[in-house]
Amino acid sequence: MHKYLLIVIFFLATGTLKAQDKRPIHDILDSLQYTQELPKDILKTKSMVLVDVPPKSTDPYIRGNWKALAEAAQPGFRKAGIDAVVYYHMDDIYSGKESFDAFMGNFNGREIENVVFLTQENGMIKLILSKVHDETHLIVPGQAAWKAENADMKDLMTNLYRIAANSSQDRENLLVTTVPEFGEMPRVIKARRGEYYDLNFSSEKLAIPMFADTVAISQAMINYPYEYGFVDPEREEKKLRSDGYQYILYYVHSTAKSVKEMLEYPIKESETAFISEVIVDDKTRTTSNNINTPVYKFYIKHIYSGNVFLGKRWDAAPRWQDALINYVDNLRNELVRN
Repeated sequence: MHKYLLIVIFFLATGTLKAQDKRPIHDILDSLQYTQELPKDILKTKSMVLVDVPPKSTDPYIRGNWKALAEAAQPGFRKAGIDAVVYYHMDDIYSGKESFDAFMGNFNGREIENVVFLTQENGMIKLILSKVHDETHLIVPGQAAWKAENADMKDLMTNLYRIAANSSQDRENLLVTTVPEFGEMPRVIKARRGEYYDLNFSSEKLAIPMFADTVAISQAMINYPYEYGFVDPEREEKKLRSDGYQYILYYVHSTAKSVKEMLEYPIKESETAFISEVIVDDKTRTTSNNINTPVYKFYIKHIYSGNVFLGKRWDAAPRWQDALINYVDNLRNELVRN
């Protein structure tokens, strides 16, 4: 099963996508087979850490200070012999199919064998340790893992140290850093990046991998002026071409700042919010979102060349429905002249 399809299946089952809904990966974590033993060789191999914390606010939804939790945890990992070499926010990793694939391809060269999930929810800090499943799957349902949770970080890490000290594993991680390293997401766009639309959209069929209820997607696509069809998100891109599709719709979903970074938009250090702009019937509609508010940004990719068409305007939105409508409306405004 495709590594990102696990997330898509959850979306299809619920028929919705929400910026504040983080249950898909948490449901996978709940499915793991927890044991009393630490993952094999974790005291002599490298680990990555994925962090998730409660939001700073919910209206608007703004990401919490996850780096503070990482900084509090790193000394405990060092003492226990867990070589946590890089930290990411969980939402950045699970932000979209192409961003996930780019992440997996990037970290494989770093010889990282373990994945650690460090989450905080309802006053409890949870620690989950497991092996990276393989080069394309981070984790899969049902694999072995070790788990502990506590309301206090010091007590949680003391428990981890005790388990590690009593383990029969050889400890070779002796040069673990005292402060966490925060990783940067790799480039999502591998070919040409275009802040415009392709005129060939009009003559070719667009593939839409099913990421939510198809009725809801169709409603958001109602103003798309050309032909499209729904496809299995598991279907390989090259096979989609043989099915008659030349383009495919994708999205990235993370904080507005992270999405802009992944899609290579310029960012000014002084910016605290980004303005989304949509033009319909020569009327401009704008909205503002905090840089730490999770948003969706849609784009169309040419399957054969890999070229990406982002559109002429930043049109991201916290709800996927609004973000898709924005992208379609801006596309129609540019390509269709009544």
